Amino acid sequence: MKLGGDVAQLDRFEVLVGICKMLRGRIADGLRVIERAIPKAEKDGYKTIADFHRLYLAEVYLQIMMGGDKNVPLPTLLRNLPKLLKVKFTATSRIRGLTTRVLENLHFDRAGFHVGRAKMVLGLLYKSKKKRGLAVQHLSEAKRVLSQFGQTPALARVDTALAELNQ
Repeated sequence: MKLGGDVAQLDRFEVLVGICKMLRGRIADGLRVIERAIPKAEKDGYKTIADFHRLYLAEVYLQIMMGGDKNVPLPTLLRNLPKLLKVKFTATSRIRGLTTRVLENLHFDRAGFHVGRAKMVLGLLYKSKKKRGLAVQHLSEAKRVLSQFGQTPALARVDTALAELNQ
């Protein structure tokens, strides 16, 4: 049975369920929830929701790749180690692929927050990979887009990254 109307909007919350699982130490389970939500949303005809999921997943991959939370309890780290290692080795290509799909979505305004966030993720990815030119390019574009929304946490991340690159 396919549900319509407002019930279809519940698909958006799968990302939150996945993030909650990760915050509770079930990182692999949380990632699986988000990873599975993307093709499900697309199959159900919700491309924009799938792209919201992609953007969250790209940010999670970026956090894992960059070392994220340094205070993860050892049992949690060990329980999730296979998935964390897989993400560390595949994150760069996955983040590029996920953000490319987001940036191709014509429902996202080219000067809108989601495009700015995708550019921020790409800029932070390239910064972590020591690709200064690409990092500055994407972070500068993110700053241009995100600046119109005031001083948000995303803009603060961009400003900090650009300042670090210009030192």
